[in-house]
Amino acid sequence: MTNAKPWLAPTAEAGSFASGMLGLEERKLLYELARRVYTGEGAVVELGAFCGASTCCLAAGLKDNPGAAGHRVQSYDSFVADEPYLVDFVRTLFGETLELGQSFQAIYRRATSAYADLIEVHSGDLIEQSWPPEMPIEILFVDVAKTLALSAKVLTEFFPPLIPGKSIVIHQDFYHPTAFYLPVVMDYLSDHFTIIEAGRDWSVVFRLDTAIPQEKLKIAGLYKFSFAQQQAALRRMMRRVGMPGSAYLRISECAAIGTYFGDHRFRKALAVAIRSSSLPADRVWSDGLAWCSDFRAFRIRNRLYGSAFLMPSPTWADKVRLILSTAMAASSCVLHPRFGARSSESELSNS
Repeated sequence: MTNAKPWLAPTAEAGSFASGMLGLEERKLLYELARRVYTGEGAVVELGAFCGASTCCLAAGLKDNPGAAGHRVQSYDSFVADEPYLVDFVRTLFGETLELGQSFQAIYRRATSAYADLIEVHSGDLIEQSWPPEMPIEILFVDVAKTLALSAKVLTEFFPPLIPGKSIVIHQDFYHPTAFYLPVVMDYLSDHFTIIEAGRDWSVVFRLDTAIPQEKLKIAGLYKFSFAQQQAALRRMMRRVGMPGSAYLRISECAAIGTYFGDHRFRKALAVAIRSSSLPADRVWSDGLAWCSDFRAFRIRNRLYGSAFLMPSPTWADKVRLILSTAMAASSCVLHPRFGARSSESELSNS
């Protein structure tokens, strides 16, 4: 319902249009969450600030929320341009000369200066950061889980302080093709979360309903799920998010196939996904396809695992599942979310 989702109201505001990669709908989401949903019972934590667009939207919401007095955005980032696309983005948008491996924290500080008193910056590698376990988190914005190690850090360090029945988790990379592990993990934790927003640009929003056992978070963080388990989880998540999110997750499934079985398999799966898509012009879909044009399995393995050689090899069952799902696709040319979705939730926990 719109009145339960203030970011969908006709009067919804973005709070800030600071330069960054966030879409307009994501900006409205963050601002309205901080302004109208946040109660002050826990902290507002941002994992992955980049140049401050999300920081400004959250801080603007706190500023306009009478119940947020005394609270600040806890903003985490390494503030190091460790990917070429970050260097290009900063040079293009800010006109700043930035080299690979160089800090952009000064740019972030300037971009967020209007809200400096509402932000507490935590600079450095998130793997080496910590969060006081006794301090609850009410809003958790995640835009840092770019590797399996970082995803594990988020799960084991920042999920335990979430407040059952209240806390909100925003996964900004949920529909990014190479982040296929995020929907897999959230499917594994689905007994504890409700999806309250299935898509604002790339972001999906979850509410924590029940406390998550520490052992379950540890299993999610280890991410030792087989390909067959991951594909089944992706198919279940497609059902949960509906359209257009299920179409975006088709591309994520293709990326998972490519990561485990190579570039040729990726291209074949992507061709089927494109033929079976009925989406009209859509920015998230188009951006996902644009990214896919430069897909390299070896590079993705390196990024996710730290080394391509650390990725577990597909099992016999994984190969059989791929053959069967490929045969289904070939016979129907339409991969429906129901296919392969009969696996029980307990499959993942048995890894």
